[in-house]
Amino acid sequence: MQDLRILALSFCICTIVGNPVFSQVIPAGRPDTEISYNYLRELYLRGDLSPSVFLFAPIDYDQIESLSSDPISTASARLITPLERLNRHYEMQPKSLAFHAALAPHVEFNDMRQKAYFAIIPELNYRISKRWSADLAYRVDGALVDDQLYQGKRWGGAAGYAELAILSYRHHGLAIDLGRRRTCWGIARDGWTLMHSSFAMPLDGIFIEFRPDSHLALISTAAYLAPIADNSPLLPAGQSENRYFSAHALRISPFEWWDVLLKESVIYGGIGRRLEAAYLAPFLWFHAEQLNADADDNTFLGFETVVRARDRFAGYLELLLDDIQIESETEGDSEPAEFGLIAGFDIFDIPLPMGSWELEYVRIANRTYSQLFPRNVYINQGYAIGQPLGPDHQSLSLSFTYHFTPELSGRLEFYARDRGEGRIGDRWTAPWLDQPDFHENFPSGVVEKSRGIKTRFFFNKNGFLQGKLLADIADIKNIENISGADKKVWNIEIVIIVNLPNLNWRLNDGQQ
Repeated sequence: MQDLRILALSFCICTIVGNPVFSQVIPAGRPDTEISYNYLRELYLRGDLSPSVFLFAPIDYDQIESLSSDPISTASARLITPLERLNRHYEMQPKSLAFHAALAPHVEFNDMRQKAYFAIIPELNYRISKRWSADLAYRVDGALVDDQLYQGKRWGGAAGYAELAILSYRHHGLAIDLGRRRTCWGIARDGWTLMHSSFAMPLDGIFIEFRPDSHLALISTAAYLAPIADNSPLLPAGQSENRYFSAHALRISPFEWWDVLLKESVIYGGIGRRLEAAYLAPFLWFHAEQLNADADDNTFLGFETVVRARDRFAGYLELLLDDIQIESETEGDSEPAEFGLIAGFDIFDIPLPMGSWELEYVRIANRTYSQLFPRNVYINQGYAIGQPLGPDHQSLSLSFTYHFTPELSGRLEFYARDRGEGRIGDRWTAPWLDQPDFHENFPSGVVEKSRGIKTRFFFNKNGFLQGKLLADIADIKNIENISGADKKVWNIEIVIIVNLPNLNWRLNDGQQ
């Protein structure tokens, strides 16, 4: 039995480049956690979930008890029920090893193709003690083969990567994760936030959160990004540029109904460059350090605020500042402002007691997330780190969500989106240097205009069986910013997720 303990611990720690145990953490962005993430987001907006549990996901299931101790509404009780069942289903005791797998067949129909995929997400979790745990999860997904952004290897009809691989420490208000995991900073719909969204690939690094009390939290991340390969035409032969990501945030909650978040991130790197202490210290101002060092790193400032009235309404605002010119002395000071904004408002239980309305507006200026040096573009492994639609677009959506039962919910959404020609990662241009009176429309160039309807149905039975039915229809003009390329498109997706029961081993007494 001693050999089994050593083997299990070595396997979890030596492969630290993946994502956390379901019984402890539920990361946004994974197909098998999306439904629970949506439940938790609504509970938070309804005022029945502490920001310590939801903001800066992944979310610790160990803290689900921090739901408000006040009497909760029927709607919140209906949302809590499936989460409690899921929590019990994956509960682990110290000194125990568990293997779990989620199976996810997926069928997609649209005006272009009809195709079926299959995904499997196996997880190995080792609860070493009350404070220490190690978690490893892989994702093998046929849908990645057809994903144009995916840069990994493809084997016939399948592709995959390590979703999660961390060694975790939890004690009172301190949480430290070392390895690979997903995270999500903010409250925007579906985790599509501005500074760090659920759409981003998992990061490899160290993740720290310190919560001295319910009113204050400090979050810090330092991670490696995929380097620019040595075969890039941008670099000398045989050279590669290292890339790094650091971010920190301060959450202040003056009252139970008001949360304020101050955030900052930086992307930096270069040939032979290493992780730098100035960007590892949580209390240092990254932008000031960059200015003092006269470096060409890419810094971002963020602000977010959320106001919640218990089961009545909630409002949120997120701002991201990439580059804003304060002076007007040289041609370079004519550069247009690069920023992002997300604003949303929710109304609960009108006209039905189990329903909620949400209005959300997104606006991201052209060239936001980009920079002169490709190493500093806000991308990792081909995927945006921030809001996935990137710069040069705006959208407005109105949705209604209704919970038919604790297991079944549905959402109807109407949206309008305008997208200009700018894309994250485009070659950097500075036309304002040659045009003193430079002006650029927003969105820029030929604008792609989308008007559509989305329907979503989510099913979650006892944490064992989950299902998603998604149907979209849209009228798109100037597709891919080609003037006159107009088309009506539709898409239907059916996803079934089966969470196989845990196989548990108690490692202290040899009993299974």
